[in-house]
Amino acid sequence: MALRLFNTLTKNLEEFKPSDSKRVTLYSCGPTVYTFAHIGNFRTFVFIDLLKRYLKFLGFEVHHIMNITDVDDKIIQKCSEESRTREDLTEEFTQAFFDDLESLKIEPASIYPKATDHIGEMQTLISKLIDQNYAYQSKDGSVFFKLSEFSDYGKLSGIDQEGLSQTERVSNDEYDKESVHDFALWKAWKKEDGEVAWDSPWGRGRPAWHIECSAMSEKTLGLPFDIHAGGQDLIFPHHENEIAQTCCAHKFNKPQDYAKYWFHNGFVTVEGEKMSKSTGNIKLVNNLIKSIPGEVVRLALLSSHYRQPLNWSESTIKQSKNTLDRYYRFLYDTKDQETNEKKIETTSNK
Repeated sequence: MALRLFNTLTKNLEEFKPSDSKRVTLYSCGPTVYTFAHIGNFRTFVFIDLLKRYLKFLGFEVHHIMNITDVDDKIIQKCSEESRTREDLTEEFTQAFFDDLESLKIEPASIYPKATDHIGEMQTLISKLIDQNYAYQSKDGSVFFKLSEFSDYGKLSGIDQEGLSQTERVSNDEYDKESVHDFALWKAWKKEDGEVAWDSPWGRGRPAWHIECSAMSEKTLGLPFDIHAGGQDLIFPHHENEIAQTCCAHKFNKPQDYAKYWFHNGFVTVEGEKMSKSTGNIKLVNNLIKSIPGEVVRLALLSSHYRQPLNWSESTIKQSKNTLDRYYRFLYDTKDQETNEKKIETTSNK
């Protein structure tokens, strides 16, 4: 039975053919552990779980890596606001994430690598990029990737380099870079970073977001691996930047030398509106499961095609609960019928 996946990279529906006929390697971007995860995050995690279960049904062994981002700007900001250590904050929300996974009956990944456990691998990758003139050190000790040096940039997202505009992720990297489009690989220590810093060849600092997944995917899966998965919001700039970093560091000729298939799911809206703090409509899984069974939340997140937007509403929840009730009634009726047939068969054999 063949599986066909829509490959975001090629924009085509393709028959899935892993490098190993018996084993699939899968990397998915996990949570940034500074707060509780919302339904937008978990729509991704639920669909990856569904994909993984189907691959197993087809007979594949699935080696699944999901990273834990335990250092980034938001984590540092929250540590400062709450006067907490990075370790204390991220441990709390890492455990909360695992609790939510269990509530939604999501099978655990094979490994959950933490970013802070792979600082050495990140620094090695950055050094390769500097040595090959794909990256440079700024005056303050930060390191940036030269976007203009990678001609294939934009193949995943369809974005033209000349048409790039400043995004929130880009503007947050305003250290001392040569071009507005260059993105950070290593961020020099600043006073507001507090104790969150590591020694490096470029001075004290910390990794930038994009380099983390490039380093962790290579370390845990090797290159190339079969599937790179995540939400649609990660296509640009995160996954686009991952491709640029890894392909340049290893002198790959094409993005498929990093990951063969790119799997992305659509966004979640709430009652037709984008989830945001300003509107106060962010739906956290750990809050929802206090009043809605986890399996209902799971089915609701699966209730539309994975590449299409999902509108979360009371109607979505009600419909998912009714559907689940029908499934259970059918299951129980079938079991009762089997039990009665066995009783009749036993009686007739006496």
